[in-house]
Amino acid sequence: MRQQLDPTLLTAVRSALTGLRPDDLRAIERNPFDRRCGFALAERVAGSGDSAPAQIFAAIAEVLGDDGAPCTDAGFGADTLHAIAAAFGGRADRIDDETDLPAVRDVRVAAEAAGLLERRNRRAHLTSRGRALATEDALDGVVLQLLRGWARRPIDAHTPFVTALHATWPLTIVLLRRFGRDWLPIRFYVDAVAQMAPEVVAAADPADPETAFETFANAYVIELLLRFAAFYGLAEVAIGDDPDDDVGREPDGASAEPSLRATPLLEALLPLRAHQAPASARSGDGDEPSDNPAAATNRALADALAEQRFESEDDVQTFIADFMAERNAAPIADFDGLSAEQMQRLLSAPFTPGGVLTVAEVPRAAPPSPCLHLMLDLAAALGDDGLKATAKGNLPLAYVQAAAQRFQATAWRCDSIERIEHARTEWDFSNLYITRLVARMAGLVSLRRGRWNLTQKYRRTFERHGAAGVYAQLFRTFVARYAWNSADGYPELGIIQTSWAFSLLLLLRYGDTWRDGGFYADRFVRAFPMALDEAAHALANNPWQRDPETVVRDAYDVRVLQRFAAFLGLAEVEHGRSLETYGRTLRVRATPALADVLALAGP
Repeated sequence: MRQQLDPTLLTAVRSALTGLRPDDLRAIERNPFDRRCGFALAERVAGSGDSAPAQIFAAIAEVLGDDGAPCTDAGFGADTLHAIAAAFGGRADRIDDETDLPAVRDVRVAAEAAGLLERRNRRAHLTSRGRALATEDALDGVVLQLLRGWARRPIDAHTPFVTALHATWPLTIVLLRRFGRDWLPIRFYVDAVAQMAPEVVAAADPADPETAFETFANAYVIELLLRFAAFYGLAEVAIGDDPDDDVGREPDGASAEPSLRATPLLEALLPLRAHQAPASARSGDGDEPSDNPAAATNRALADALAEQRFESEDDVQTFIADFMAERNAAPIADFDGLSAEQMQRLLSAPFTPGGVLTVAEVPRAAPPSPCLHLMLDLAAALGDDGLKATAKGNLPLAYVQAAAQRFQATAWRCDSIERIEHARTEWDFSNLYITRLVARMAGLVSLRRGRWNLTQKYRRTFERHGAAGVYAQLFRTFVARYAWNSADGYPELGIIQTSWAFSLLLLLRYGDTWRDGGFYADRFVRAFPMALDEAAHALANNPWQRDPETVVRDAYDVRVLQRFAAFLGLAEVEHGRSLETYGRTLRVRATPALADVLALAGP
C-alpha cells in the first residue's frame, strides 16, 4: 500500500517542486485567475489565434452562423459535427457523436463555460461575446476565454476523482513554468503532481489503493498533459519509439521515452506576478538565494529532483524522505546552530523528551518569580474560606490593594516601571490579573457561587512538591494556554509565543552575562523572518504605521523578556528610564533558576 506524506513534509515537497512559498501556491490554487495572486491573463495574445482550440472555435462559429445549428442534450448532433469537421479540414465520415471528435467536444464545453456558446430550444448559438471573438482579427483573444472556461469545469462526468484531478491544473502549469524549458519525461510530471496531491491519487480508486496510482497516472497524462497542456499549445510532446532505449535521443534533446516541454505560449497566456513566479530549476538561474533556511532547502530539493530519474512514485517518495532527513539534521546558522528537526521539536513538542531542551517536571527549587510570589500571596489570602468576588467576578478591592503594597515592597526588578501604589482593581495591577488568569487556567483556583477558592489540585500539588510544584503548573500553563498577545496592542505575532523554548535556549547559552535586549531580538528575527511580513501586513492600513521590524522587536522585548522570562523568574531585566528608552529592556541576563527549570540536552 502506498504511504502518504505527513503534512509538514507534504508542504515542503509542494514548495520545493513549484519554487513557490506555500501561501502563494495555495492562493494560486484557490483563485487561479485573480490578477493579485494567480495568473494575470491578458485580453489577447498575439499568435494564439493559430492554435488548435482557436481554429476549432472558428470552425464552430462558421457552422453556427447567425441562426445556430441543431444540437442534443449531449452536445452537437452528427450533421453539425460533419459540417464542423469539414470547416477545419477534418474527415467528416464515421462521425456519430462528439466522442468521435473529442477536440470539438472539449472546445464546445469550454466555450459554453466561458459564455461564448449557449444551447436553447435544441439549437446551439453563438452569444454576442462569442460572435465578437469569432472574427479572424479577434481570434487572438479566444484561447484566453477558452482557458477560463476549461478551468471552470471538468469536461467529463463530475465524479469525485475527475473533479479532484481537474483541480490540479494550476500545479501542472507551475511545474511547466519551473521545469519546462528542457525536455523531461512525462512521468516526471506524473510523479510530481502525485507527490503534491496525494488525495487525488487516493480518489482514483478508493477501493484498491494498489491500483490507484496507475489509474491516476493514465488519467492525468490524457486529461491534463495531452487534452489540456498540449492541446492548448502550452506544451509540446515528443513520443519516443523505444522507452527502454536510454541512449537514443532526439536531435533537439527530447528523451527516447514520452517527454514534455513548455512552449513560449505558456508564459504569454498564463503569466504569474513577477515576484511570485517560480525560479528556474537550473543551477544559476532564477532569483538570488534567499537567506530563509526553508527556501534554501526547497531550492536544493527541487534541483536534486530535477537531476534524478525515477521508476515509480515510491522511488520519488523514498528519495525525498532521505533528502529531507539529511537536510533536517544539518545545523542552520540562522537557528543558532540548531537543525531544522531540532527547531521543529522546540516549536511543536518542547516538553517531549529527546529534544535539545529538557524541561523539568518540577524544578529543584522554586524560582524567585513574581508570578509565583503573587500566586502564593493569593493562596494565603484564599485559605480555606476563599474570597468573595466582585460583581464582575474579579478579586475584591481590599485584597488587590493589600497585595499591591506587599508586591511593591519586594522591588522585583522585572516590574521597576509599573506604578501600582494606587491600584483599585485587577486591571490596575496587571501582574496580579495575569497571575489569576493563569492560575485559573491551570486549575489552581476556581470561581464558584461568587467566591474565589483554592482547588484540590493546588492543595495536592503544594502538599507533594511545595512551591516548586505550583511553579511548574504555572509555567506550563503560561507557555501553552495563556495568550501572550492578549493585552499589549501589538499585532498577533503568534510565533513569538510558539518559539518560547528557543528564546529560553538562547538565554541558557548566552545569559550568563548582561547583554543588550536587542541581542535576543536579533536572533529571533533572524530565525523567524516571517514575523516581519506578518507585522507589515497587520500595519498596512494603519495611518501611523511604524517600521515592521521595530514593532516585532518591541513586541519580543515586552512579551518574551519582560512578561515571560522576567515574570517567571528566569531572567532579570533593567529598564530604560529616559524619554527615549522608557519601558524598554536595556540589559538582560539569566537567573540561576533558569538552569533548574530547563537544561540543554546536547551541545
